Amino acid sequence: MRYIFLMESEIKFIFLCIFHFLLIYNLNAQNDNNIDIRSVKIGKVKMVGFSLKQSKEIQIEATGAGEKFRSHRNSMMDDPNYMFAYAWIIDAKLRKPVWQMTLSNTKKVKETHFNRKFKGSLFLPAGEYEVYFSALVPDVGFIDDGFFSLGRLFDKIFRQDVWYEEDERSWYLHIEGVDKVFTEDEIKKHHQKIKDESFISLTNLYNSEYRQIGFELGKEGLFKVYAIGEAFEENSFDYAWIINAATSEKVWETLVEQSEHAGGAIKNRVWNETINLKPGTYWVYYIMDDSHSPHSFNSNPPYDIYFYGITLTGVPGHYDPKSVKVFRAQKVKPFIQLTRLGNDEYVQEAFKVISPMQIRIYAVGEGRRGEMYDYGWISDLESGEKVWEMTYNRTRHAGGADKNRLVDDIITLAAGSYIVHYITDDSHSYQEWNNTPPYNPARWGITVYPADPKYDDDEIQRLKSEDLLEQVITQIVRARDGRLYQERFEVENETKVRVYGIGEGDWDEMYDYGWIENVYTGKKIWEMTYEKTKWAGGAKKNRLVNEIITLPAAKYMLVYSTDNSHSFQSWNDDPPDDPIHYGITLFRMPE
Repeated sequence: MRYIFLMESEIKFIFLCIFHFLLIYNLNAQNDNNIDIRSVKIGKVKMVGFSLKQSKEIQIEATGAGEKFRSHRNSMMDDPNYMFAYAWIIDAKLRKPVWQMTLSNTKKVKETHFNRKFKGSLFLPAGEYEVYFSALVPDVGFIDDGFFSLGRLFDKIFRQDVWYEEDERSWYLHIEGVDKVFTEDEIKKHHQKIKDESFISLTNLYNSEYRQIGFELGKEGLFKVYAIGEAFEENSFDYAWIINAATSEKVWETLVEQSEHAGGAIKNRVWNETINLKPGTYWVYYIMDDSHSPHSFNSNPPYDIYFYGITLTGVPGHYDPKSVKVFRAQKVKPFIQLTRLGNDEYVQEAFKVISPMQIRIYAVGEGRRGEMYDYGWISDLESGEKVWEMTYNRTRHAGGADKNRLVDDIITLAAGSYIVHYITDDSHSYQEWNNTPPYNPARWGITVYPADPKYDDDEIQRLKSEDLLEQVITQIVRARDGRLYQERFEVENETKVRVYGIGEGDWDEMYDYGWIENVYTGKKIWEMTYEKTKWAGGAKKNRLVNEIITLPAAKYMLVYSTDNSHSFQSWNDDPPDDPIHYGITLFRMPE
């Protein structure tokens, strides 16, 4: 048997180590109800929670980072509290903040670049609370005490992000005095319970995502709308709206002027409203642009990160839970689908409805500052008048670049025949994007559905291209600069003709225009004068005539003349809404 003898000093050292271990163990056991958040990495958010059995004071100690500066790109990215690594606490029931680190309630930590420390107490009522710690490198210029610092700039250039790496080792949050601590998983279960108890919850959203869900309401009631999104001044980037499915009327939307700051960057907005809804069917929509989402914030996040989106709940005692029936968008086969359109395209298809019916129009295109560049419209085949048009004020953001626009309308059509048109300009279209595409690029164009999924197939008839050609007697379209176009045609019997012409005119004078003359006499039978025209969209000088005339049996010449500027694909100002038909077309009127 081998014996090991220890010196007295070695025995003392071993006992000291055991004592130290037991001391730390006991301290940790006593501090199970304390909260500690450490190792907060850039671009991450950590979350824990706690409860208080009664109103009491808790102790908070935290180190984060902040500086009073303005973003060099856009003030909507700025956080009015000037922190970029910081903690906050929200009431788990009310979903509102009760405390957060700010520049004013923290003190600068010496010998660090941006670190700031909070140490103090907070009195809170009994209840449950959620704690967050976010760290995000701000996209800013280099400011020292409110002024540009060349030293800071050089520091950033030559030291890269070492200074952030050095500072973030000190970021932490410690809270004492709570009664029970909740893990991140336990908090997420609490969030899911709230969402399950709500009849609509469109959350957990990603960049460029589009969501739609419907519900049917059997009885009138009061409902709470809780939405968080991204908006600044008059622009909305991540937003929601609710429409009456039967009328396509908006019953609620995330209007910027009705929002409040949601914490973090100024562009984070929250809507917390109560609305009254009548019995009916409703659609709820939420759309995201291509940046700043719960999975990838590009500036400080809102307080209530995991409810980014829209949630609808009934107000207890003011609605009947049994009257609400949620359903997903029903798949209805479109009867017109002009999609995946590229640059410089013009497409059209015609259809006929046997009796009055509602149709749904879904169109995605390009528009900016009140004007559309890729868009669609529907015209009456007989009169040529527009019955619907994709104007900018009808559209919403379609995800991706701001200029991607979406319209989802329901209209009622009288019995008759109609043409669906869609036109694109020379840039930004399907598979030829010059900016971020919309959330669903394959829908670029226009799609028309029956509004009622249970429609009768016999009520809608698609018209063939030959049917449209039979209506055209002759035409001169896509007219170019400095030309004189002529087309002969004959009318065997007295015939009613619709003259559809687009040209250029101003101050009672026409520059690009057409006329009809008798071949044998050379006499003008009809002429496109300024008085007969109306505005054709685009520049004010774009003029349109849409007139029904009667032609006796004879041989005629259709003539169209253009000057040396502003014509098809050579516009010197905004083109008309229907540039493809720049020129003149004669349609045979049905008997």
